[in-house]
Amino acid sequence: MKRVILLLAAVAAAAAASAQSSGRGWGGLLMDKDVLMPGDMVELSQTQFNFGTARAMAMAGAFTSLGADLSSMSINPAGLGMYRHSDISITPMMSFARSKTNAPEYGRNSRDRFSMANIGVAINAYEGSGSLVSLNIGFGYNRLADLNYDYSFQRGGQRATVGDVYSRQLYWSNVSKNDFYNAGGSGNWNWDNIAPEFWNAALAYRGFLVDQVDPGDPKSWKPTWVGNDAEMGHFTEFRSRGSIGEYTLSLGANINNKIYIGASLGIQSVYQRKYIDYVEEYFYDAPSQNTPDFGNSGLDYQLLRWKLNQSVIVDGTGVNFKAGIVYRPTANLRLGAAIHTPTYYSLDRKFQSAAAGLAYANNHVDPNVTPDGKGYISTANDPNMTSPVLLDDGPNNWSFVSPTRLMFGASYTFGQRGVISVDYERDWYNGIRIKDNPSGLDSQSWYNDSFRDNCKGSNIVRVGAEFKPLPVLALRAGFGYSGSMYKDDVSPSSPLFTKTTYYGAGVGFVLGRGVLLDIAYQYVSSKTPDYYLFYVWDEEGSADSAVYSTEVKRHNVALTLGFRF
Repeated sequence: MKRVILLLAAVAAAAAASAQSSGRGWGGLLMDKDVLMPGDMVELSQTQFNFGTARAMAMAGAFTSLGADLSSMSINPAGLGMYRHSDISITPMMSFARSKTNAPEYGRNSRDRFSMANIGVAINAYEGSGSLVSLNIGFGYNRLADLNYDYSFQRGGQRATVGDVYSRQLYWSNVSKNDFYNAGGSGNWNWDNIAPEFWNAALAYRGFLVDQVDPGDPKSWKPTWVGNDAEMGHFTEFRSRGSIGEYTLSLGANINNKIYIGASLGIQSVYQRKYIDYVEEYFYDAPSQNTPDFGNSGLDYQLLRWKLNQSVIVDGTGVNFKAGIVYRPTANLRLGAAIHTPTYYSLDRKFQSAAAGLAYANNHVDPNVTPDGKGYISTANDPNMTSPVLLDDGPNNWSFVSPTRLMFGASYTFGQRGVISVDYERDWYNGIRIKDNPSGLDSQSWYNDSFRDNCKGSNIVRVGAEFKPLPVLALRAGFGYSGSMYKDDVSPSSPLFTKTTYYGAGVGFVLGRGVLLDIAYQYVSSKTPDYYLFYVWDEEGSADSAVYSTEVKRHNVALTLGFRF
């Protein structure tokens, strides 16, 4: 059986560490959204170089040894040294994302987005007659990651409920339902009494999903309003919005038309908003005179529907440095190498969740709930079914460093007729390190051990080609593949795209003196390994959802208008 990364919401606490060591664990898509988890840091580190100018996109970003393109500033800044003129260009892009899972879809599975793939300028600052042939300065923006996608799915016939996870989470931590109130069970509800890692579990209690039969016995937490014979339907919608872009300030030099060197300072802008909507519906076998549509569970109260909404926003910046070289041993052959330092990210994070429950009273005996005239109990008017907003910002924000990247490339030109370029990139995801986290979370060693133990170096290959049948016309194509950053015996516990394949094609036109128009189409496929909506195991046994997988296919269309002067 594959090991699963234990991305536990309470991992920062000593109790959670103890739970892991005793063979207990929980996780999945629905869990641990109140903190930034190792998988989140891996996702934000997955910057790709298949964006940029339309020329670069058509050739799959295989530009480690190529140059004279504004995308070079984010790949290998030595390519900036190949300019013998100044250049300015802009690249708008339309992206059409379509998702597919291994279960029937439930809601929206597509997302269309207009964005800017590249905008920049290169200035030929110096022309000389000695060893230093030219010196160029560049400034620009390159899109590095598209975080816009939607997917949904549904599945029925399952008996496990996410309430099983919440119940065990509460009793492992010795939480009593009386702790949710100002004065024990007799006071008013007070969110200040509840740690954020228990907010969803508290909503599950308030929304009739779980209850503690004996407030003095932590192990009496159970999904008491769900009958043992209940059949369940699971409905999930996941939406992600955002991107990672990089602003670069670059310098490139040409030495004897033989060696090209360059350096870039990169400032990355990060924004991602995730929405997770989850619904459980419950069906009972035996018909009931009072509830013919729902059956009779034999319970005093039977839960009919429970819904959870979670919103997570990550917003911040990152800083890195790039250096590179291109060597031209012959007129036709170019060899390139570049190194990217880790990106130091500083991130603010906001989290909020809300829930709703609908139940039916077969036998009204609880004075704390009030059925309507038809016997239904709803939380629709309960203001405490929405949690507070958790803000990790200012001195309580998150900081981590992304992988170091090393790139090698070779290209061969066929006179003025075309070029073939091949790139290899190595990204060391096992080198991700957390540097700071919100006060009270003494867990940096656990995060860093997770990266060391579960991640590995990822291999990326890019191949691009360009053919010019006419001096004013260029035809382009490219292919790229990014391998998994997880060890072979490790699967992430919640969705994470670990393998990406992309194909590109395009055409370039010279419209006039110094005016260029490039058009590119790109197909990108990103896949997740199998994951759970939720899972839990301990001495009492295990419970989990069905296993899911997701593939997002993107169709990107970009146009670059460039001016050389």
